[in-house]
Formats: sequence, C-alpha cells, structure tokens
Amino acid sequence: MTEFDDELSAQLSRLRTDVRRTVAPPAAARLRDRGDRRLRTRRTATALVAAAVVAATLVGGGILWSGAAPKTPPVPGGSSTPSPGSTPTPSSAPSADPRPSKPVQARQTPPVPANWAGVQWRTATITFAAHQGCPSGPVTFRTAPFKGDDAATVGPSTYPRMTLEADRVSYGDVTGDGQAEAFVLATCWQTEEDSGDGQGELLAVRRDGTTLRALGWAGPRGALFSDHWVAGGLLVTDVKPVYVNWGYRLGAARAYRWNGQAFTEVAESGYPGMVPGDGATGPAVDLTRVAGLTGCPAATVRFDPGGRAGGWDVMQPAGPDHLRHLVDLDGDGRRRLLIAVTCGRDDTHPGRSFAAVLDPQTDGSFIAVDAVLPPAGMSVSGWTAEAGTLTLQVAPAAGGTVQELRYTWNGEYFQP
Repeated sequence: MTEFDDELSAQLSRLRTDVRRTVAPPAAARLRDRGDRRLRTRRTATALVAAAVVAATLVGGGILWSGAAPKTPPVPGGSSTPSPGSTPTPSSAPSADPRPSKPVQARQTPPVPANWAGVQWRTATITFAAHQGCPSGPVTFRTAPFKGDDAATVGPSTYPRMTLEADRVSYGDVTGDGQAEAFVLATCWQTEEDSGDGQGELLAVRRDGTTLRALGWAGPRGALFSDHWVAGGLLVTDVKPVYVNWGYRLGAARAYRWNGQAFTEVAESGYPGMVPGDGATGPAVDLTRVAGLTGCPAATVRFDPGGRAGGWDVMQPAGPDHLRHLVDLDGDGRRRLLIAVTCGRDDTHPGRSFAAVLDPQTDGSFIAVDAVLPPAGMSVSGWTAEAGTLTLQVAPAAGGTVQELRYTWNGEYFQP
C-alpha cells in the first residue's frame, strides 16, 4: 500500500467520524416504520452483517438504527398497561414544573490500584502468549498514527500488530489472590490491508513486579464493547453483537469467570435485560414517575420482543449499537439502565421520544427514576454517558443536523 493510499484511508476515516458527529438519521420511529415494511427478517446473523457494513460505510458505525423486528401483538402487563390497539397520546407539553439545579460535586476518577501505580499504558511492554491473529512475545506499545487514528496506542512495528484502548482501563481482582488485574479492549491487525473489523476482545493483564503479561482474553471476538467492569470477582461487560447475534437483549450484560486457565462465561451476569426473547414476556417497566416530565401518560408497560407495548416503543438498534446502556451514575458501582423510549407513535405520528433512566428492582422489574426530553420537534438519536455526565444527541424528527445537549446527574436526576 502506497503513502497516498495510507493518507486516503486516514482521510476517509476522519470523514466518517465528522459525518457521525454532524448528521443524524431519521427519528427512531420513522426508521422502525421503514423496517417493518422492508426488513421483516433482520433478526438473522446475515442481517447483522449487512447492518454492520452499512453502518461502517456510511458513518463509521456511529448511527443508531431503531429496531426493525416484525410487528407482534403487545404483551399484556399490569392493570395500567396500555391495551392492545390503543395508542398513548402525549399531552401538548410536559406538566411538571422545572426542577431546581442542585450543587454537584465533581466525580472523582476511581483510584488506580496500588499494584498498577506508575503503569503508562501508551508506552507499556506486555508479554503475550500465542493468540490467533495477534502478536506474541513481548510487545512494546507507542502512540502513533494508525488506521486513521492520529494517536493510536499500537505495537509492535511489524505485523501482526495490536491496538489498545489505553484511555479505558478497568481494574479488579478476578483470580482471588487479592491483587487487581487490568482489563482493556485490544484489537489485532494481521496485515496492512486488514480493517481490524471483527477482531476486538477484552484483554486481561497481570502485573508481576515490573513485568506485564497477558492473563487471557474474554468476550465475543469482534463485538462492540461499550463498557466493562469487575463485580463480585467477575468480569462484566456491556457488549453488543455485530456479526453474530447471540440473542442480545437490550440492557443485558455478559459476565466471565477466570477458572485458572481461561475466562469462561457464567449464566447470570446480574443484568438480564429489559426486552424479552422470542415468545417471552418482558419485565414490568413503571413509567409513572416520569409522566409529568415527558407529557406521556402514566403507565406500567411490558415490552414485547420487538420493543413495543401498545403505542410505546423502546429504541432497539438493528445494526451495531455503540451506546452505553448500563451506567454508573453515582460512582458507587450500582448500574442503572439508560434507554430511549417513544410514546404516541402510530402510522401518521412519530410520537414523542425521551431518554429514560430505569432503576432495576429485585423482582426483575424496572422503575423509571428520571427522563430527559429533547426540545420540541427533536428526537433522541444517541448519547454518550461518562462519570455522571450525559451528552444527549438530538436531531429533527425527519433527520438533519445533530445537536448535543449536556446534562449532569445530581444524585436524583439529570440537570442542564
């Protein structure tokens, strides 16, 4: 590959990033309608491949697509669940009074465990055992332009090579020896022409004195890892399918245990998800508390496998989903579910969409504790969530330029 080809590849990558930041797709409800008419069989592995190719080609995987599952009858819920065939009609405006802003203390970055003090991931040397398509032996990383990223953490200097998401490292003891391991997303690149697509996994690293060595690999290779953390000795990850759909449910996580030789998946991650599998009934989702904030009716709903409940919809991407859905808002390790919901959608109206924070209950149900409503005429198209800060991406219902609105969690709700 020539120097011109390298520069062209980098320019195209930057263009995809710019498009992702400035151009929004049509609102979730409109995309869902199109999906109902044209993509009734998108729930196959082939469909996921097609969605991944389209997303990567158009916007580098950054556009959120609404679900395109076949229409199924609403799943009955409790007494306040909308009846089948009815459409909840949003009021002309939210009825709740504006909430006061509260003083918010800056969230402190979690301390790095003592046994990892002083490690510089961007210049680290890690020793790897053989792993398909990846470098082995000691690998020294450095910061350098690579595949369109002007400041990638990459090593070695010859193929196969590896990149690390050096700014997103989590720590926790999974071996039971009282010493924390480190976890970072790593992607292997086999040749100059390799896109790296389908090669990312979670890498576990152990520190022995001054030596860093790879302990093992976890997670479905090539999936989208939105977040990862350690809880109860397990490595837990908010991960979404790209090429192979393992039956992902919105809000679900996967968890892995170290057995002394490798990471093995455990049956229960503690985060089973909110939308049921085919033929199942979803848990109750109580939206009563946020009715005044959204202008939508007070209701408890149970979403069906297509993400619907009477005229309510939960935004389910049919393509790769890069969003964080399990968020630690208070910095205490307790994670709530962040989703986008629409009420009042029918064949002629896009409905009203809002971002909702759901508190999981011990019986498997959810209670909405907060909602963020976009400006009039706008719909939720995505978000980023980090350390109690929500950056909500909104765009006109018919599609158009993305706007970003920033909110801070004050311990009870998001405030501007």
